[in-house]
Amino acid sequence: MYALTTLFDIETNSPFAEMWRRLQTKCGMVTANETSFVHLSWQGAASYDLEHARVAVRQTASITRAFKVNIAGIGIFTGKKPVLFLNVIKNRKLLELHEVLWDRLMDSAKDMNGFYSPVEWVPHITLTYGMLLPGDLSCAVAELMYEPFTAELEIDNLAFIFLQDGMVGIDSRFELQPA
Repeated sequence: MYALTTLFDIETNSPFAEMWRRLQTKCGMVTANETSFVHLSWQGAASYDLEHARVAVRQTASITRAFKVNIAGIGIFTGKKPVLFLNVIKNRKLLELHEVLWDRLMDSAKDMNGFYSPVEWVPHITLTYGMLLPGDLSCAVAELMYEPFTAELEIDNLAFIFLQDGMVGIDSRFELQPA
């Protein structure tokens, strides 16, 4: 499985670092960095024609300026592998880049995940993926539910990440132009 993402280092980013210290200490939470990467997903697919996809993403990154997104609150995607995430507030730049990436990579993706289509996409920053036990989740929600959690993050890179044979990694990363 591959995903086109923007990667973040929330453990050293000040508004998030304190939150994660609390969740790790009080709830035993494991950040996505230990099982995946803390990221915003633009799309996902079983595989890509990576040679073509890397060129398309490199070209897109070379003409796209970094921009800010606002974060407001937490959310949960339920299912066999639940996801705890930060809500990303949609803005015009985010939606435009998402649509460009969707269109440019459509032909190089095999079994693209329809949840990332422009019509279905819920922009979010994955914090934990598949590592949530009911007690961990209820502890995290209880810890954060009364706090107004808002922050601003910069979208400054595009990266292909993969999960294959139980291993996760970064295939390639492309920096956006400075804001």
